[in-house]
Amino acid sequence: MERYITRAQSIAQNARVIGKQVGSHTADKWKEIVTPGYVYETASVEKASEIRQCLDSKFDKEKIDGLKKLIAMISKGKNVLEFFPDVVKNVAASSIDVRKLVYIYLLRYAEKEPDLALLSINTFQKDLGDRNPLIRAMALRVMSSIRVPVIVPLIMLALRKAMTDLSPYVRKTAANAITKCHGLDVTLKDQLVECISQLLTDNSTVVLGSVISSFNQVCPERLDLLHIHFRKLCRLLIDTDDWGQIEVIGLLIRYCRTQFLNPNFESESKQPSPAENKDKAFYSDDEDAGSTSSSKAMKTTPSNLSSLDPDLALFLRACATLTNSCNPSVVMMVSQAYIALAPRPELGRIAKSLIRLVRIAQREQKFVILTSVATLSRSHPDLFRPYYKSFFVYASDPVFIRNLKLEILASLTDQAISSAVLKELKDYVRSHNKGLVVQTIQIMGRIASAVPELADETLRVLMALISSDNEHVVSEAVVVTRRLLQLRPTHESSNQVISDLARALDSISCSAARASILWLVGQYCAQVPLVAPDTLRKTAKSFTSEADSVKLQVLNLGAKLACVKKDNQVVTLLLNYVLELARFDVSFDVRDRARFIKALVVEVPKSESSELGRGLLDIILCAKVHPVAECLYAENERFTIGTLSHSLGILTRGYADLPSWAITQPDPSVRDVMDDGWSRDRVVGSPERDLRKSKKAIPPRANTLDEFYNESESEESSEGTLEKDEDSDSEEDSEDDEEEEEEEYEVESNLLRA
Repeated sequence: MERYITRAQSIAQNARVIGKQVGSHTADKWKEIVTPGYVYETASVEKASEIRQCLDSKFDKEKIDGLKKLIAMISKGKNVLEFFPDVVKNVAASSIDVRKLVYIYLLRYAEKEPDLALLSINTFQKDLGDRNPLIRAMALRVMSSIRVPVIVPLIMLALRKAMTDLSPYVRKTAANAITKCHGLDVTLKDQLVECISQLLTDNSTVVLGSVISSFNQVCPERLDLLHIHFRKLCRLLIDTDDWGQIEVIGLLIRYCRTQFLNPNFESESKQPSPAENKDKAFYSDDEDAGSTSSSKAMKTTPSNLSSLDPDLALFLRACATLTNSCNPSVVMMVSQAYIALAPRPELGRIAKSLIRLVRIAQREQKFVILTSVATLSRSHPDLFRPYYKSFFVYASDPVFIRNLKLEILASLTDQAISSAVLKELKDYVRSHNKGLVVQTIQIMGRIASAVPELADETLRVLMALISSDNEHVVSEAVVVTRRLLQLRPTHESSNQVISDLARALDSISCSAARASILWLVGQYCAQVPLVAPDTLRKTAKSFTSEADSVKLQVLNLGAKLACVKKDNQVVTLLLNYVLELARFDVSFDVRDRARFIKALVVEVPKSESSELGRGLLDIILCAKVHPVAECLYAENERFTIGTLSHSLGILTRGYADLPSWAITQPDPSVRDVMDDGWSRDRVVGSPERDLRKSKKAIPPRANTLDEFYNESESEESSEGTLEKDEDSDSEEDSEDDEEEEEEEYEVESNLLRA
């Protein structure tokens, strides 16, 4: 009986232990589901003993928890270098998740602890021969990311080995490691260029993007390496991943600028050269094959590029297939390619794609896209004019998107769409957002300057805004009104507008608006002979309390009236009064302007006999230069669209202008290679054996006994020769392996001596 009771107690105790473990595991999983960042929030250096206990545990789950806490503390900026020995011990763990976290930690602190980091090199070298390609790639990636110069020879050995790996993912990792090796030791550039040249022969689209990325960073000037690969890159472009497409297009844009003539050059309207006719069969075969997705896409894409060089047309057709890409960066690179390389009639291909991105992209992406559209709309407004409604402002648009849309509308508006755009802008000026109202007023002024038929309606809208409570709105309305009146000073409605502005002067407090009104009254004082003297009288009373800009315009108004109304004693007295006040003004500019006007107007004889007196009116009231409202993003035009410098409007580090077009046509035969057609190497995976080549021929049937024995003897002799060939091949492979082992041994011995 006691035995049964003891057994029941042990079972109950085991059940409690199992229940606790299940409960803790369930709680951890629930925390991960409900609060994914609980590790980040709970990790602290104070629990160092618990973390070490987790790292020394024999369970992978506890190791992962400890490593997660370390990574969380690293992300917080805390120093966890003290755990380096405990982490390095787990570098050879069987769990891939543990290895990933260990590798992240090693990448962070390997440079600070190079001696301890070298302890893990042997593990990485073993992993380079693992059966799992993911582990091989991970080992190479981490090994090349350890910035310890002493292991560069080992990295180069691993890199060369990975370049010939059967897995394209491992070869891609090798291509990415080239840039890291170049950052560690610049003297290895020649060797790395050889590696890049070898990897360029790879036909896998998985590897292609990484190779081109390394090419752009290590040897961007070696465009001669691309000659024999140009057509292959164009064919494989559509099958490459998104970020690889960006790298390939950027590189081929620079290549095309140096290898082809400018298609927009006026003197190039001629027949194709014999070299182009020679290559025509190459492209017709490529398009007729239709065995790959890239060739099908190129075939179905409409083209009007027959007058171009066949190679340049091939690249542009390859880019045209990517205009509907889901990645906005790819579409931007395609747009950059067409703007830099394509004839002007072909630019219509990119307009619809950019408009599509404007509608669906996020606001940060919209900023880059709209910045490019703003530049294109100034040089090629016809591209986007049919889609002008896509640039109407929404209430949810942030300020930077709103300003760009208004700038684009100002560039696109012509007489055909001016009424629809002005109707939309009238709604904007009634907005409660005063920033939008001010920006809209500026755009209305620019549109009215470009389309004179809208000037009257625009002036009516602006005059209604002068009574606004917001001084910024009033100031901008007056400034824009002044610009419009300068463009049409003799118009019949101009005098009425100037008179209305002069009457509203008392209710306007903004100094910029008051100065603009006084300038208008003074410049056209002959057209408003009754309003101008009264305006001078009112401003003379408040002269001492005005801003400096207003005081200067009051002095100008008095000088102009004195020249127009020479015999008016009241105007002369008002001018002398204002000059006397300005003589003792605090501002140096006001005092200097007063002395200048007194010497030019008051002290100079005004008789027609004096030379200065005859030309005084022309000097004072000479025609002024019409102001031109500049685009806010005009500075961006000096940069290539789609670049960071173009988006910011300033020169950033790493920016380089596109190369100039070739002056003379380079030899197109450098791109001629033997075309093997479709190959299984393009398929991601292990190549299959061609069974037809290895299939033995069926011998003829023997009719007699002697013939049968003769055939058996010949088969035995042939098998013997095959065995000898296989033995010789195995001996050669063993010799190659011994040479590689000796080379690795020499490198390791040199490291130990160091």
